[in-house]
Amino acid sequence: MLVRGWMTTVPVTVRPDAPVAEAQHLMRHRRIRHLPVVDGERLAGIITDRDVRTTLPSPATSLAAGELRYLLDRLLVERVMTRSVITIGPHAPIADAVGLVLAHHIGALPVVEGDRLVGIITETDLLRAFAATSAVDAPAREVVRTAPASSPVRRDAGHTILVPLDGSPGSESVLPTVGELALAQAARVRLLRVAPEPKAVEADDRIISYADQETSRVEMEGLAYLRRAAAALPGIEVDCAVCFGEAAEEIVKDAQGARVDLIAMATHRRRGLDRALRGSVAETVERASAIPVVLVPYGPEPAG
Repeated sequence: MLVRGWMTTVPVTVRPDAPVAEAQHLMRHRRIRHLPVVDGERLAGIITDRDVRTTLPSPATSLAAGELRYLLDRLLVERVMTRSVITIGPHAPIADAVGLVLAHHIGALPVVEGDRLVGIITETDLLRAFAATSAVDAPAREVVRTAPASSPVRRDAGHTILVPLDGSPGSESVLPTVGELALAQAARVRLLRVAPEPKAVEADDRIISYADQETSRVEMEGLAYLRRAAAALPGIEVDCAVCFGEAAEEIVKDAQGARVDLIAMATHRRRGLDRALRGSVAETVERASAIPVVLVPYGPEPAG
């Protein structure tokens, strides 16, 4: 498989002298997170939604909405964009693109011929590419090694993909795609279960199980669940970890502590008010993490 077969051939772009507000509008309107910056056909840089967010004043600012807009309209893309861009050619193998994304902790690769932009390929495109391939022959051996949350991962052991699971079939729908990617890159997978902080169990005004006892029980149950989930990843080295706290916060913390290269999560297809009210742990992680996050949708396509 080559990059040219999976890249977006007519990417949305922005000019270096465009206001940052214009880049922000394009990313929101097109629901994208990366904008190549072009001067004519020449790639001049790239700007991401994270770059835009870091330029915005603190929510505690005393500036009025009109004053904020005034500032953003005068701040140009060239002041915010990344100039030294990691790129790839259209005839490169998909595996090379995956290697660059993991090695440089980025979410997209502009595709260039010379210095001319001819497309863009994102982490989601790469996962779709691997998901579309025929089944990969995998060794019959399955290696599962449990590890405490946030335990360090050796860099010489290769790439690591973090996969948070919440115990639902929906969250596990990401595993086949992750398995394809891990096998192609000889990466290990770290399965993580985040549970609420356990409390003492009481009955008839008596404590029948203290908080530390509940913690041990929940941790054992979580590890058993993750070991079962690891069966969907034959031939891949898997770490299983359980931690306690708020889901999105702990996922980001574990990703940093374990020094993973990529976070892969399933996210439910929702729209409108349902999406606004229920939110998404996956999307919260995507916004909060400096590590690339791939969101794989599951569930029926929303009507309309």
